[in-house]
Amino acid sequence: MVETKKIKNNKVLLEIGFEEIPADYLKSALLKLKELTEKSLSENRVEYKKIETHYTVRRFVLYIEGISEKQKDLSYEKKGPKYTIAYKNGKLTDIGINFLKSNNLKENDIKIKEEKNEKYLFVHIFEKGKKSQDILKEFFSGIIKNLSFPKKMKWEETNFLFARPIRWILCLFNDRIIKFYLASIISSNKTKTHKYIFNNKYITIKNPDDYFKIIKKSGIILDQEERKNIILKEIEKKLENYKLKLIKDDGLLEKLASSVEAISVMIGEFDKRFLYLPEKVIITAMREHQRYFAVCDLQGKLTNYFVNIKDGKDINNDFIVKKHAEVLYARLSDAEFFYNEDLKNKLENNLTSLKQAIFITGLGTMFEKVERLISTAAKVGEFLGFNIELIQKIAKLCKCDLVTNMVEEKEFAVLRGYMGGVYLEKQGESKEVYLAVRDHYLPNFVSDELPETKEGAIISLIDKMDNLCGFFIAGFKPTGSKDPYAVRRQALNIIYLILGKKIDIKLKEIISFVLEEYKKQFNKEYDINEIIDFFKQREINYLKDEGIDYDITNAVIEISELSILDDFEKAKVLQEKRKEKDFNSIIFAISRINNIVPEKYEGGQINIDLFDCQEEKNLYNKFISNKEKLIELLNTKKYKDVFELIANFKPEIDEYFEKVLVMTDEENKKLNRLNMLFEMKKEFNKFIDFGRIVVDRV
Repeated sequence: MVETKKIKNNKVLLEIGFEEIPADYLKSALLKLKELTEKSLSENRVEYKKIETHYTVRRFVLYIEGISEKQKDLSYEKKGPKYTIAYKNGKLTDIGINFLKSNNLKENDIKIKEEKNEKYLFVHIFEKGKKSQDILKEFFSGIIKNLSFPKKMKWEETNFLFARPIRWILCLFNDRIIKFYLASIISSNKTKTHKYIFNNKYITIKNPDDYFKIIKKSGIILDQEERKNIILKEIEKKLENYKLKLIKDDGLLEKLASSVEAISVMIGEFDKRFLYLPEKVIITAMREHQRYFAVCDLQGKLTNYFVNIKDGKDINNDFIVKKHAEVLYARLSDAEFFYNEDLKNKLENNLTSLKQAIFITGLGTMFEKVERLISTAAKVGEFLGFNIELIQKIAKLCKCDLVTNMVEEKEFAVLRGYMGGVYLEKQGESKEVYLAVRDHYLPNFVSDELPETKEGAIISLIDKMDNLCGFFIAGFKPTGSKDPYAVRRQALNIIYLILGKKIDIKLKEIISFVLEEYKKQFNKEYDINEIIDFFKQREINYLKDEGIDYDITNAVIEISELSILDDFEKAKVLQEKRKEKDFNSIIFAISRINNIVPEKYEGGQINIDLFDCQEEKNLYNKFISNKEKLIELLNTKKYKDVFELIANFKPEIDEYFEKVLVMTDEENKKLNRLNMLFEMKKEFNKFIDFGRIVVDRV
């Protein structure tokens, strides 16, 4: 009986301990840590089963399981210089000598091989794999150095940069320390316990399994999702006693869970008299400055309770929450003052004050932006059949809250638009106006809530497009990974808005309107095609995220004039049709027409008298009898029916190409056949570019 060798389940643990890093920095840095580790292991031929990463506000944890004892041996044949260059008169030249030296080999290791009638030097390279522990030692410090953060700082003599000072590094390969130096710190087998529960005490760790047991025992929760779930359960448990429930806030939950290692939940109250303020004002005062959750009753009405999360045990919570309530009282008193002062002044009176507010450096003020919005709104409104007077009024008022006391206060700046809607409602403006002003900044991200009204959606679209074009004109277009003004996000928000509100418009038209307004005001121009190409790339990314295959996306976008709604509907039809068994054969048949017509062919008159076989007549007659129907279906946007009509040409197309030689030597017949196929291609490609769909013929 042959004894099988048991493979050891080696485990590696890296923990980077630091002073509290801002919650917003953590997740992206941890993803980078994992990505760089996977890349380094792959490049160094080190095998492993899995990698896990975790983070808290004070530590990054990387855990590798099933890592090999050593990297794979490297064995391959390496091609060198040409023989005629490496040798002269039978002796090695400097080039040949350097080739051997660089590979640590001797002349008798050379093999001469011929390739394409030329002789080359070849050598066999063999490198014995190093121990994985030594490989990790070499690249861990480099990986930590390459973690990126929005801001970094120096804190010690080597001038190493990190988001916050690193205080310890724990690094183990099973029970052995992987020792390396970084920022005046030597990695060790020690970690720190919780800052408050165990007074930041150092603890020696025997191995990775021991680490996870000790961390759990010390009350530290490493997993972000687990922290979020515990926070929600603890809050729910405490609020049950009050017959209240939490107002959902995923963004705040993410931040709070990223800001603690252990969880303590506190329930506090603020003065009921503030409840007359707009709900979002109260919630913003709690959320933005203090990071408190808002609480409502079982019917969903906002209450004067709040929830606070702290890091540590339930010690002195009554005293702490009382102090929090005092701070919140001050914030709400400020908000109350701003609110009442703002209501004394009619919102429209703020319009001239926008002349003092800069829009983008070099592109004037917010007042000039409003002038552009008014003019563009009239053009778009007429294009879509809106009440022009109404939509221009919304455009005129939508930025007036930017110079109110409330929105000028940094803490409440997130309420721009919303406060304008509130003030207009209080001052007796119509519902169509105040709702549109309230919502015109929406959406702020993909999956965000959308404007409630069609007027709000259109003003939002125009406003976002004005921003985007302005950034391009001012020289702030995104380059590579840099996008400091979030222009890409602005474009994705526009796509999401159009699809969410089903706005049937060509973005090319709106871009053109906006660029015209910039030219009028500042005599500044920009190549519209560059902005269109930028949008097409964003559309490609959006459709990919929606599960649309890349070739279907390309086929749709190739003939699009940025009709986002149409593109998405076409892509959905094709993606669904791809599941059907005859999809490939249909596309293959139609693509034959695309492929045989020369790229720059312009077509010409079709002479039916030159048709010399029945298959040619059948295809042409079917095309002529269905052309008007195809045009009608395209105009009425019945894209499923369009595809089925085109697909119905498959039998005639197959028969045609089986019997008819298009590129015949008879020039007049060849051109006549190309003219017919060109006409078919032109009409079919008004739906999509069929030539861009990849056909699996296997």
